[in-house]
Amino acid sequence: MRIAIVDDKKEIQQQLGEFIKTYSTDQQIPITVTYFSNGLEIVDNYRSNFDVIYFDVQMPIMDGMTAAKKIRQVDENVIIVFLTNYVQWAVEGYSVNAFDFILKPLSYFVFTEHFKKIQRKILETSKSILIKNKNGMIRILLNNLYFVESDGHYLIFHTVEKNIETIGSMKKIESELTSKNFFRCNNGYLVNLAHVNNFTGNIVQVGHYDLQISRPRKKLFIQALTNYLGKVDN
Repeated sequence: MRIAIVDDKKEIQQQLGEFIKTYSTDQQIPITVTYFSNGLEIVDNYRSNFDVIYFDVQMPIMDGMTAAKKIRQVDENVIIVFLTNYVQWAVEGYSVNAFDFILKPLSYFVFTEHFKKIQRKILETSKSILIKNKNGMIRILLNNLYFVESDGHYLIFHTVEKNIETIGSMKKIESELTSKNFFRCNNGYLVNLAHVNNFTGNIVQVGHYDLQISRPRKKLFIQALTNYLGKVDN
């Protein structure tokens, strides 16, 4: 797990860093921590390379809320947590989809209860795929992905919320997702078997979509679906 702490006060950096180190040792979780003294330091050259960012709300040069808004423009998925003395900042935190707020002064008990929630969130997002499109890096939860469509040199990820387009090859994404219960029903569609509702003849219903099953793939597709349903039932 990769964590950033963004706070202008060295004593807060040190205290939170020690909390994380102690928790990491107790729970045997590998965690690396990187420190920044203001929002501008982390915003400059940001590369979507953290799982969690702790922001002090009030800092010189660039405050935590401003930095979080800039990071959200390029990274929809990083977990953002604010450190603050004032609970009223929570309202503005909704604008950047803040995961949590920790009130100062910090205590280890409060931190451990908070970090348990972080772990559950990380586990949830680990069942996901990270893709790059014109808006930056986007993490797609596999539970929310109906199917992947191939359209020339582009892939379209049909999710519960929206469709996301990126440049890529079906062969590569198939190799990545086959072990995660995805299977091709024809050359153009890689289907999440968990979202198959029904199939009749050569049509498979995936979520609210009706997709064509090609004749050469029909037998293998039915076998893959049967195997998947057998694992779910067990």
